[in-house]
Amino acid sequence: MSFVPEYNEEIVRCMKCGNCQEACPVYIVTGKESRVARGRIRLIKAVIREEIEITDSVQESLLTCLQCDACRITCPPGVPVNDLLLAAKAAMLEKGKNLPESQDNLRVSIIHEANPFLQKKGERGAWLPPEYKTPKPAPYLIHAGCAISYSQNRIGKAVIRILESIGLDFTLLGDLEECCGDPLIRMGAKKEAEKQINRNKEEWKKLGVKYVVTPCAGCFKALKEHYSDAIIPLHVVQLFSQLIKEGKLRFSKPFKKKVIYFDGCDIGRHGKVFEEPRDVLRAIPELTLMEFPKNRENAVCCGGPLLGSYPDLAKKIAAGRVREAESLGAEVLVVACPTCLLNLKEGAREVGLKLDIQDINAILIRTL
Repeated sequence: MSFVPEYNEEIVRCMKCGNCQEACPVYIVTGKESRVARGRIRLIKAVIREEIEITDSVQESLLTCLQCDACRITCPPGVPVNDLLLAAKAAMLEKGKNLPESQDNLRVSIIHEANPFLQKKGERGAWLPPEYKTPKPAPYLIHAGCAISYSQNRIGKAVIRILESIGLDFTLLGDLEECCGDPLIRMGAKKEAEKQINRNKEEWKKLGVKYVVTPCAGCFKALKEHYSDAIIPLHVVQLFSQLIKEGKLRFSKPFKKKVIYFDGCDIGRHGKVFEEPRDVLRAIPELTLMEFPKNRENAVCCGGPLLGSYPDLAKKIAAGRVREAESLGAEVLVVACPTCLLNLKEGAREVGLKLDIQDINAILIRTL
């Protein structure tokens, strides 16, 4: 009974009712019982009882979980599936079960280069204007995150321009910025994640940072869950929403489009930030805001967390979200997460959908 003993009671609480099936994007695409909370819990129980070994297929069952937490919303006894699976993944590594090569490459990249993109740490701040390459003491630190630093720095540049327009005193770490640790947590590399988190806290402490603001939903989730004892975490839309209410941030140019906002899991179900991005979009003149039938707490994940390890599955899930937005008559699908943005675009491209998919900051900079 040494395998995740702290969750033995939660495991037996699973009623096997199947409610999680209709909420799980992975199950909806694959139709496999081993790819839904109920099936994963059964496998963990079988490992605990030593009925089965920790095989590659058992490990893959857990690693293909999006950690989107949708199953918790529909679970009558309230089994904490996310916590359980994270503990089980960590236990597998502790017992010597190596990660698949695709995920282990990401782990090694974070440990040695502080990012999961297999890029050099010294190139992290290459996208920044010269005046932001060297950090300075400031109340606000903009934590760009790995995706923005290496893949989608247009989002970061838009955030900087918006904050410059109101004269906010902020700084960035440039090449000194490192991964928030969230990818390590997701794959079960708990000890490495703790080292990463502690290193970041020390670096931020040197600058006297009070607020850490990020445009990355995954980083925001990590900040809320693992850094709140050291700083005040904010997703950038929370800061924008407050600045709009204070009359410091205004958008004057009209955006005459039907815009549907996508509640990413990290900013939404995990971060509990639902109204601020909508308030920001409503502040744009002539923008028509639409909603998915399943939104806020009940929103359906785009599949983004699996893009680096199980890309085919991730894209199929994303295509479903884009199709739905298109069928509702939306002209623009807006997200507040670079991972959602990348995966939704990949999903749309995979099946030939032409819907315009944008990060919220790209919309804001056009109407400032």
